Formats: sequence, C-alpha cells, structure tokens
Amino acid sequence: MTFYTRMISIIAIFGLLQACSQSSAETQPVKSKAAAAGSAETESLKEIAYDAYIYAYPMMEQVKTINAMEKFYNLEPNKVTMNPKLPWESVGMPIVAPNLTSMTGAVFMDITHGPVTLEIPEVKDRYIVYQAIDVFTHNFFYLGTRANNGEAGRFVFYNSSQEIPNTDATPVRVEGNYVMIVNRIDIKNAEEADHVRGIQQAIKIIDAPEKVSNYPEYDAKRAYNYGFVKYVNKLLSEVPPSETEQFKRFAAIGIMSDVELTKEQKAEVQAGIDAAVMSIKAETKNLQIGNGYTGATEIFGTREFLNGNYIGRAAGAYFGLWGNSKEEANYYMTTVAGEGEIVFSKDELPPLSDVGFWSVTAHDKNVHVNKNKFDKGYVLTMDQMKFEEDGSLRITFSNKAQDHNWLYTEGDTMIILIRVYQPDSTKIADYTPPPFKTRTY
Repeated sequence: MTFYTRMISIIAIFGLLQACSQSSAETQPVKSKAAAAGSAETESLKEIAYDAYIYAYPMMEQVKTINAMEKFYNLEPNKVTMNPKLPWESVGMPIVAPNLTSMTGAVFMDITHGPVTLEIPEVKDRYIVYQAIDVFTHNFFYLGTRANNGEAGRFVFYNSSQEIPNTDATPVRVEGNYVMIVNRIDIKNAEEADHVRGIQQAIKIIDAPEKVSNYPEYDAKRAYNYGFVKYVNKLLSEVPPSETEQFKRFAAIGIMSDVELTKEQKAEVQAGIDAAVMSIKAETKNLQIGNGYTGATEIFGTREFLNGNYIGRAAGAYFGLWGNSKEEANYYMTTVAGEGEIVFSKDELPPLSDVGFWSVTAHDKNVHVNKNKFDKGYVLTMDQMKFEEDGSLRITFSNKAQDHNWLYTEGDTMIILIRVYQPDSTKIADYTPPPFKTRTY
C-alpha cells in the first residue's frame, strides 16, 4: 500500500501533504496474546512489546499529524482553526484526495488543566459534521446533521479527574487530555461561500483554561524504537478501566511504570516492535473488500464498537487517520487503468439512510485531481446523477466530455474514490461497489 493510499483520510481534511517515515523491519510477526492469557511474569518482553506497540501506534500517528497541522495550518490548542478555501480550489493542486464538496476545519482541545466548552450554530440547510476523536483515536462523540439534527448548542468536554462545571452546556466525558474535532460543511457553489464561512465563524470555544500542556513532538526514530514508551506515558493521564489487565502487562516495559531495562532487554523490546510493524502492514490486506476496492468500515469507531480490535485500529491509522465511523461516512477506493465505466444496478447502489448521499471522484496515480481542458468532470455528486428507468446508474470515465454521469481521466492509471455519507449502518459493512470495467476498442 502506497503513501498516498495510507494517508487518504487525513489528507482529505485539510489537503495536508506530510511525508511519513515507516519502519522497514523485516521481522516476522509474533502472535498477539489476549490480556488475560498470561502475565508479565510468564511472557517474554518481545510479546509484551508487540502488543503494546500495536496499541500505541495510532496514538503516535496522531501526534505526527497534529504536529504537521500545527506547522502548516497554525493549529493551536483550544482555538478554532478553519480552512476558508473553497473545496474546488484544490483542483490542479498537489493535494491528495481533495474533498471537492466540503469546507473543512478543526478544533484541537487540551483539557489537561480544565474543561473546554464548544459552541456550535444551528445548521439545517446542509450537511455538517463534527467528529470528535480522543487520544486513542476513537471516534467517541459526534455532532451535526446525523448526530443531533444540526441543532445549536454548547458542549463542555471534561475528563474523569475533573468535576462537571456548573453550566448549561451539555457535558461530554473524554478519555484522556486531548480531543481533536474535525468539521466538514457541505457547499455546492461559490454563491454559498459567504454563508458557509459564516457558519465556520460561528463555531467557537467560549470557555477554556488559560494554561495548556506541552503536546508531544513527533520524532520518527523514537516512534519506532523503545522511545515509543515515552509517547504513551506523555499522552495518557489514566488507564482506561476496561484495559487494566493490559496495562499491568505493559508495565513490564515501562508504560505507566518506572522500569529500567538492560541493553539486552531493550533489544528484545525492539524485536517486538519490528514484528508489530510487520503485522500492522499485513493487516491492511484485510481492508481489501473485493471487486478491486479497499474499504475501512469496521476499523473506525468508539472504544465499544472496536471492542479490543487493536490491530484493526492500528491498520486504520496506517491506512489513514480519522476515518469516520461507519454510520457517518465510508470510503471505497480502487486503482485502475484506461477509460471505462462502473455500472451500478439498482441493488448495487450504496445503501443509504433517509438523508444519506454519496459522490465519486477520479484522481491520477498520485491521488490528485488535475485540471482538464473542459474544466469539469472533477466530481460527480448524487444530485448530478441521472439514473436509468430501472434505477441503475452508469458512470463513464473518459477523456471525452459526456453530458452526464461523467468523470474525466487521461486514460492512464486512475484512482477512483467513492464517498458514502450517512449510509444505512445495518447494511454498509457488507457493501462492495461494482467493479470498474475497462473500455475495449
């Protein structure tokens, strides 16, 4: 899996292009042990480090991404950061998998020194979502069109060490000290720009502590050696109650404990790390869902939804951070070559809720959307689709302009991305789009 496919979810948020360093270890993976299967006294440090690294990997990827957003987009703790650019301005830019239908923004909360209160406006005329991600990379809370019917409100985020403030804001319990909220707002044309920017400006932090903590700085070398333990210890303020037994095991290598390891013991830990990296990469093969598509409907969500699927959570971070929970949005990607088409029978269309919608974009081999001589055919949204009498849909990918259901391609390597928003959550996990069929002459 290439750098571009791994980073698709985070890149689509702000168009942030940040190189990723990955370990090139060739160690064979070891078999993960369940927390209750043994104790630190009977396990090798390699086995413990293997599980601990798989657990910690998404957290470190999140540090890397937040650091990059601090650098390129001036992201600051407890301040709203919005991207004022119109989404279609990304056409022709070296931006990976640009979202051509949404304006985007983020709020990075640091609640180390006290609760933080977010105020959001009422938005009923378009799709909007606020995706709240905790330090573990769980999607632990949502607001927006699906989650609260686009209602206005105030929400105070706090953790278990803090008292709920005496306020009219709705309390939101957080695991840990940090929250990343990703915001997306649908926009159809330039005439809506001022209105959508007004929505962005109405999203506010109205109460937050003056003091913030020193968020970790990502170091690619340390993230792939014994130093990863320091990241975990810096990021965690508490042991999640459901993971007490795991952390008792992890204590053997210094996680949430004061342990000095010998050179030989650190080498054993490194062997576990290298094996874990191999397993995470291998797990991404399970994201291949058929018909040439890669999808990730089951590896993003709440702690309860993931239910101990740590290798899946790590594979999700390797694939691309901050993928939505399946009830909010799903993404399907395939790499093809040449001109051709995708034909959806009525029963092969993405399963949607009553307010669901979907879109299709075509990219070059670098997952960019390039300008073409027609200056159209960049994205096909559901309101643009023309269906046959039997309910089927034929989408053409060609270098010749079509009247409808058409996306431009030069005719060489092409990456097709299907985005499905607010699907039928009871059916989307089993969904696979129909295959791309190359045109033969």
